[in-house]
Amino acid sequence: MDLPPIHVPFLGASGFMAIVMLLHMIFFANFVVGGPVLAVVTEYLGLRRRDDRYDLFARHLANMLFVAMILGPVLGVGIVALNTGLFPRFFSTGARVFFWPLAIEIVAFLLEAVFIVAYKYTWEGLRHRRRLHMTLGLLGALGSWLSMALINGLASFLLTPGKWVVTRRAIDAFFNPSFLPSLLHRAVASLSLAAFFMVGYALYMRRREPQPGYSAWALRYAGLWAVVTTSLQFVPGVWYLQKLPAEVWAKFLAGPLTPYWFGGILLAAAAVLIVYFASQDAQAVLARRVLRGMVWLAIPMIFATTWLMGFSRERARKPYLIYGVMYGNQQWVKAPTESKPAVSADARSLFQTHCAACHPAIGGDPFEKSRAYSTDEALAAFLRDPESAGKPSMPPFGGNDEELQALISFLRSGGR
Repeated sequence: MDLPPIHVPFLGASGFMAIVMLLHMIFFANFVVGGPVLAVVTEYLGLRRRDDRYDLFARHLANMLFVAMILGPVLGVGIVALNTGLFPRFFSTGARVFFWPLAIEIVAFLLEAVFIVAYKYTWEGLRHRRRLHMTLGLLGALGSWLSMALINGLASFLLTPGKWVVTRRAIDAFFNPSFLPSLLHRAVASLSLAAFFMVGYALYMRRREPQPGYSAWALRYAGLWAVVTTSLQFVPGVWYLQKLPAEVWAKFLAGPLTPYWFGGILLAAAAVLIVYFASQDAQAVLARRVLRGMVWLAIPMIFATTWLMGFSRERARKPYLIYGVMYGNQQWVKAPTESKPAVSADARSLFQTHCAACHPAIGGDPFEKSRAYSTDEALAAFLRDPESAGKPSMPPFGGNDEELQALISFLRSGGR
């Protein structure tokens, strides 16, 4: 059954999905991937060094992970529901190609959820069986990292479908050219974001000191993790760029995405420097409001970096949803050989199918823009090949000549 597309006011379908995805990735997905590793390593260090501060830090982190495990799936379910409604053809394609990885991801998520909850609630009960307790945490980390790897297969496929375009084999889609560098980059980024969350925790604990000097110690410890893991992202980041198609990485290095990509790098560098110098004299930083404010500022700066990098990756795909395979309006780049017989063009349906995903939201008012072309022939040429007119993020119109003329008439009439 062909149902009319769902129109999202103001933001458009793509803009709305981008906001939901980034909220989920920054505040929940990355934190739940990096957090368990940070918690277990911290608990282990406390056991080896016989220092209760490590134990308290890890325990509070486990409490935060529990909250994230409650709230995160809400956005996760929302992402599935929104993709199903807003991008049905795209979503069904992804679900069919990645059916088994997505099915396994459900099991991985359950593993993650069960053992993170067990890790939190057995803290006192297993106080004298630390190895068993840390094993629970490691199993939770295993589930979260397996989940990340499975989702990364789909996410990296969207920009580098690789041999799948020819073979149509699921294994080629999953182990696509950018799978490994993307996975490593996401893994290090998850540790970085978890560490920056804990930098905020250290600042928050300033007025709630469980023991003298705890917040300063926590700031130094979390700051060390934040500085090291954020700096380490450079290597997989360069590797990832090298695996992208030449025309894509050119957008990052000397193209329309350079300001966003380079801006994200500058923000991350600034956040790292702030946290590094703060951790060198944590006690003095915590004592002065201005210095505390600078450290607080570093946290949204690293979130902004994540947003800018995610935005850059999404824009790098344009005009595609699946690079070289499916356009942003869910039309195939190459139509199937057995196409449907031509039907009478319905102008409003054509607009909803080919244009409404971006217009009039992030793409601007299409009716006003159509008036920039003095003749129907000029407008038709633009719609057939927008890249030649300097609009590389816009998919070309893929319908027949009758449908194109109906769409042009609809645009010229102002949608009436």
